Amino acid sequence: MNKFALFCKTFAILIAAYFVFAVLSCLLPDKGIKAHIAESAPIMVEEGLYPKAIINKEQCQMDNFTDALIMNQIYSIDRKQPVKSAMLMIRMSEKGRDWDQTDLLLRTVNGETLEEQHYARYWHGSTFLFRPLFLVMDFVTLRHVLFIVSSILIVILLCAYYPKAGLMKTLALAMGFLVTYGFVMQFSMQFFPVLALTIIGSLLVIRREKSANFGLLFFVIGSLTCYFDLLTTPLLTLGIPLAVMLSLKRDDELQIKDNLIEISKIILLWGLGFALTFVTKWAMASLILGQNIFADAYEVSLYRMEAEEFTRWDALTKNFRMFNLWIIGIAAVVLLLFSFANRVKISYKKVVLFLLVGLMPYVWYLLLANHSYLHWWFTYRLQAIAVVCLLFILCGEVPENSRL
Repeated sequence: MNKFALFCKTFAILIAAYFVFAVLSCLLPDKGIKAHIAESAPIMVEEGLYPKAIINKEQCQMDNFTDALIMNQIYSIDRKQPVKSAMLMIRMSEKGRDWDQTDLLLRTVNGETLEEQHYARYWHGSTFLFRPLFLVMDFVTLRHVLFIVSSILIVILLCAYYPKAGLMKTLALAMGFLVTYGFVMQFSMQFFPVLALTIIGSLLVIRREKSANFGLLFFVIGSLTCYFDLLTTPLLTLGIPLAVMLSLKRDDELQIKDNLIEISKIILLWGLGFALTFVTKWAMASLILGQNIFADAYEVSLYRMEAEEFTRWDALTKNFRMFNLWIIGIAAVVLLLFSFANRVKISYKKVVLFLLVGLMPYVWYLLLANHSYLHWWFTYRLQAIAVVCLLFILCGEVPENSRL
C-alpha cells in the first residue's frame, strides 16, 4: 500500500470511528446522566464561571463557562435522534444570556423553557467522551478522575523519557508543564483532552524513536485533536511531541536540511489531519442536517482571525505577559550552570531546529489574533512549547553514559 492510500484509509477509519462513537454515546440511557448533571449544576453556579485551581492567580483560571456548556449539551442530547444529536449538538440557551453558561445549565436542569441553539461546527468529541462518565458520577467526582488519570499519564511520560534523555532534559520537559500552570488542565473537561493527547503523543514518539513513520502518527494526532478539542490549546499536541522527538536525536545524526524537511512535513501533516477533520464534520453535518454548516464555520473562522479592535501584536504580547519570567529565568540559569559544570556541548543544529518549533505558538497568536486576544488566559499555555524548546537548547548534548 502506498503512502497516499495509507493516509486515506487511516482517515476514513478515523472519521467512521468518530461518527460511530458519537452516535453510540447519544444512545446511552440518560436517566442517570441527567441526575448527575442536575446534582452538579448548583455547584457550578456556586463556583462561578472562572474559578481558580489551587493557586489564586489569573494564570490558574479554570473554565466553568465551557464545562457548563459541555454539560448542557450532554443533558440536552435526544437519544431518540442519535444521528441528529451527534451532528447538530444542541444546548439550551437564551438570547442575551449566553455569557453565563453555569446559570443556563441550572435553568436547563430545572426544566425552564429555553431556546435550542446548535454548535454543529465542532465534532464535540469531549462531549461524547464524558457523557458515559456522567452515568456513574457527578462533575466533582469527574474532576478527581481527570486529575488522577492525567497525573498517572504525566508520571508515565517522565519515567519513559528519563532513561532515553537523562535527568536535565526530563526536568526541562516537566518545567514546560509547571511554568504554564499545566495542572489547571487536569481539572477541566474543556482542557483535559489536549493535555492527554499531548502526553500520549509524546509517549508514542519516545516509543517509536527510531521509526521513520512519524508523519502518519502526527496526522492521526492532529485529527484526534480536532475531534476532542474546542480550540483551546490544540498546538500543544504538535509542538511538545515534536520537541521531544528532536531532543532524542543525536547531534552526529543531524543534518539541518533533512531535519527541516522532516519537521515541515510533520507540521503539514498534523495541520492536514486537523483541517480535514474539521471540513469533514462541516460536510457531514450539512449533508445529514440539510443546513449550511460551512457558512457558519467560515464566518466564525474569519472572526477568530481578525484584529480590528486591537493589533496582532497586542494578541501576542497579552499572552506573553502571562509568563512568570522569574521562574523561567531561574530554570534557565540552573540548566546553564549544570551544562558548564559538565562541559556539555550546545548543538547549533538543534538550536536552529528547536527555535523553529519554539516559535510556533507566536505564529498561532498572530494568525488567530481575535481568539488569542480574547482567550489569553488559557491560550498562553501554548508557550509551554517555547519553554521546553528553550530549556532543551540549554541542556545541550550530554555523554550517553551520563544521566544528567
